[in-house]
Amino acid sequence: MNWQKIHLYLHTFCRYFLATIIILYAYGKILKTQFVSQPSVYDMPIGSLDGFRLTWYYYGYCNWYPIVIAVTQIISSLLLFFRKTTRIGIILFLTFMINILLTDFAYDINAKEIAITLTLMALFVLFSDYKVFLKYFLEEPPLFQNSDRPKWLNKISVIKFVYIPAVFIGFFIMFSIMKTKYMSQDDFYGTWENLQTKERLHFEIMNNFQINKTDRLKNTVNGEYSFTKDSLTLKTNDKQNKTKDYLKGKYTLNKVNLIITTKTDNLKFIRIR
Repeated sequence: MNWQKIHLYLHTFCRYFLATIIILYAYGKILKTQFVSQPSVYDMPIGSLDGFRLTWYYYGYCNWYPIVIAVTQIISSLLLFFRKTTRIGIILFLTFMINILLTDFAYDINAKEIAITLTLMALFVLFSDYKVFLKYFLEEPPLFQNSDRPKWLNKISVIKFVYIPAVFIGFFIMFSIMKTKYMSQDDFYGTWENLQTKERLHFEIMNNFQINKTDRLKNTVNGEYSFTKDSLTLKTNDKQNKTKDYLKGKYTLNKVNLIITTKTDNLKFIRIR
């Protein structure tokens, strides 16, 4: 059995198959048979959208971005059709194909089988040339050798062993502090529904709140909230930008129930999310 010929035929088949099938997806984006949401989707609350509808709406929101993806796919296709440009074509192909594969799994899009197949075929084409990529990316010397750089730059290059850990650790600490300060979540955080009126009360980060009086987003109340051990206050700004109390009372809170007792009412909420 001549394995070299089998490899040749399989490699050629994969190149042409990948180059052909990706044109199908590219034209789908250009002619808008992909990333097109049905009219009913626009009236659905975002929290009710499944992964497929959410992804299609997100990518279809912008008119030119799908075209950019399509052009990239067409370029990779043209490069894969020719042996001399296969290497750059397969790298370009994998840049978007792996992203498609991860998106299909992350958002539960019913195209996983074809995405897995295309990714595996592309990896086969890539690794068929692994010696070339290994030599180029790892064995070839860097662009500038020590002899090309000033002596003082070579001497201080050891600083990178301090700088690199400092960047990783420093940014991690910085964002951890920022998260604690600006994005911390208290026991109120989440969405609560009034059992009587069906209004929804959203407690958000930085002590902000929003009340949706109906399903329409325009009919909302925004402001800030504060609380002590047993009392809760919701404040809003009037037209003169003056702060006033919107709701104030004693509260009882657990994981799924919130009761706010004011001077005139007893408001009962249940946690939605």
